[in-house]
Amino acid sequence: MTLESRLVNLAATAHKLVDLGLMRGLSASVSLRWEDACYLSPAGARMDRLSAADFISLKIAGGNTWQLQRVSPGYAIHLACYRARPDAATVLCLQPPHCVALGCAGLPIRAITPDFYFALGAEIPLLPYLALTTQALADEVGQLIATHEAVLLQNQGLVLVAPSTDEAFARSLLVEEAARIMLLAYAATGACATLTEAQIEELEPFRGQR
Repeated sequence: MTLESRLVNLAATAHKLVDLGLMRGLSASVSLRWEDACYLSPAGARMDRLSAADFISLKIAGGNTWQLQRVSPGYAIHLACYRARPDAATVLCLQPPHCVALGCAGLPIRAITPDFYFALGAEIPLLPYLALTTQALADEVGQLIATHEAVLLQNQGLVLVAPSTDEAFARSLLVEEAARIMLLAYAATGACATLTEAQIEELEPFRGQR
């Protein structure tokens, strides 16, 4: 795919995430990696009106100046994710309501099905609240995303990485559905059964074969 076609696809994905109620507010942002740069949605962008021409290029290694005044205020999170994960081609900062609810309850999201484990690993850790625009938050996200596919930001939302935009979209749906099921389980019984370490070990040989 060309850069233009990838940006068109990313903008369309943002539109779908808004339609599904998984992305809202000024803290929402999307980006993709292209060579040694990332292309990030601009500050104040309406995700449901985003176009390929709106994205702003940032050097992943740093050295950005005037561009930082135009991009999403969470740009440091995107850069930290790309630096920590050379395999990441897309980063999403979104606000799935059930994920946000679990974060507000102080709960991480753990694997409840094999499909969740295959796509997202054993757990999406919960990061205690830090202001969105701080480097401290970006640094903490970078440390966690190095060994996880997503991070839940308490009282804010979800940061998710993936090797493609289509995979990022699929993972977004999967993690929000898992969060919804966890909330239902807690509401019904006060607990939620997640995959045990032994069950995860049984699945590990098949993780790359899904």
